[in-house]
Amino acid sequence: MSGGNDYKKMRLNRFLARAGMGSRREVENFILGGRVTINGKAVMELATTVDPENDVVTLDGETISLPKPLYYKCYKPRGVVTTMDDPQNRKSLADILKQYKIPDGVVPAGRLDLDSEGLLILTSDGDLLQRLTHPRYEITKTYRALVDRWPTESDLENLRMGVQCKDFEARALAITRMGPQPPDEEHPSAGYWLEIVMGEGKKREIREMLAVLRYRILRLVRIAHGPINLGTLLPGKIRELEKWELDKLPM
Repeated sequence: MSGGNDYKKMRLNRFLARAGMGSRREVENFILGGRVTINGKAVMELATTVDPENDVVTLDGETISLPKPLYYKCYKPRGVVTTMDDPQNRKSLADILKQYKIPDGVVPAGRLDLDSEGLLILTSDGDLLQRLTHPRYEITKTYRALVDRWPTESDLENLRMGVQCKDFEARALAITRMGPQPPDEEHPSAGYWLEIVMGEGKKREIREMLAVLRYRILRLVRIAHGPINLGTLLPGKIRELEKWELDKLPM
């Protein structure tokens, strides 16, 4: 499936739930009650499949269709929590979505911690969310980490081989020195940039693996999630994914 705008065949109960007709249990009762038709014929089998592009589905005589999925990318700034609601009243991703009038149902594929920044892919497409976040799809994430001292080659090799953190082992799929960062007004501490490619993500994984080798992270920026890059997007900004980006997504 290319472009993210095509639907494949799916079970009827899933189709009705995704169309907002109710929970899986509720829509199953609609089907069993004979309230649903496909191409004019009543269906009462829960295993029935439907082609959302070509079949006409009705519930109580009303034609049902799936909403067009939405796809965005966002630069989450530091100090913003990746949640839709925060009991501590901190600035959250929801505040940014409201500012840009992003519709309900659009959620991030994964998270970035409070002190991290960079790319979040946002979508209402549940299948894409699954593919971007479940370990079995092996979608990589790429980060730039500004560390407080020059990274030695032996430390980089340790990170490639894997280091034991408190509760898990962490390993970089690839890690490269990018060069020094002189201090400036926004970032008063000088440091050295690393580019790190990670596979299965764990909470604060990069911070913990570098801490094992006694590096302090001054900044941590996600610059890519799978085939989608942060590009020139600025902190706090959101834009829709363009067609050439959608065509790269693992649909």
